[in-house]
Amino acid sequence: MKYLGLEISKLRAELGMSQKELSKNICTQSTISRIEAGEVYPAIDTLLKIALKLQVPVEFFIEMLFHKNVLESESLIKDIEYHLKEHDYEKVIFIIDKNNISEDNVWLNFYMEHILHIAHYNLKIITSEECIKNLKNILSYSNQTTIQFRFLNIKINNTIANVYGEIGESQKSLYYYNKILKEHMHKNYSDNKIHETLITVLFNKCKTLYDLNDIDAALETANQGIKKSKETSFVFLAGQFLYYKGQCLEKKAAPFAEIKEVFQQALFFFQFLELPFYIQAIKQNKKQYLA
Repeated sequence: MKYLGLEISKLRAELGMSQKELSKNICTQSTISRIEAGEVYPAIDTLLKIALKLQVPVEFFIEMLFHKNVLESESLIKDIEYHLKEHDYEKVIFIIDKNNISEDNVWLNFYMEHILHIAHYNLKIITSEECIKNLKNILSYSNQTTIQFRFLNIKINNTIANVYGEIGESQKSLYYYNKILKEHMHKNYSDNKIHETLITVLFNKCKTLYDLNDIDAALETANQGIKKSKETSFVFLAGQFLYYKGQCLEKKAAPFAEIKEVFQQALFFFQFLELPFYIQAIKQNKKQYLA
């Protein structure tokens, strides 16, 4: 009920629709409020009318009601993602292998499959080509309603782009980053998790453009990332965006004072977020701007 309510609320907000407008000719405004709060299930005819008004197939909502044990699996997902961020891929595989997931829990199985391909690729158990092929298969053969749950489709496309980037196929990498951003960046999502994912995609795109020496595009993307970080309060990558912005300004021979200000702002975020690797890197590589 919680995730169904959040999804209805998110879609309504994207369309700029109030609860009163959504409830018109369907039910009372208070009923919509209770549905969005996760307090009640809507009747099937109510759900159909809500889906029509929100311009999505009713299957999109019905599918959500059958994601068994997703809430109960929260601690498992958090455990996996913690070790994934630590690049402890052997631990990730161990956690997944010891947890028997019911075949009925379709979304969680897709999620686990995606993570396993990441771990196997990074441990060189599978090649980059095999990893990309496997990830594309998840996208091709999954139920589209299921794969969109919790934006798993975006995360898989981002992984494909990352792998392409790592093997030097930057144009293919950019294709996937741009595809994600074009489809989702303009939408007013209420779920903060999607903003974190999209800002990460923006950063990956910025880094790829800089490596390709497309400095103007990299600078534009860095500025977009800084702006989006402020708008969403997801500032974890703000320092990295500023660092790349500073490097772009160096390449463009911008005034020293302008470059200095950007690198000092980057250092502030690295120190505020307690990121010792980045603090050390900027102090070593850009010390002339930090005096």
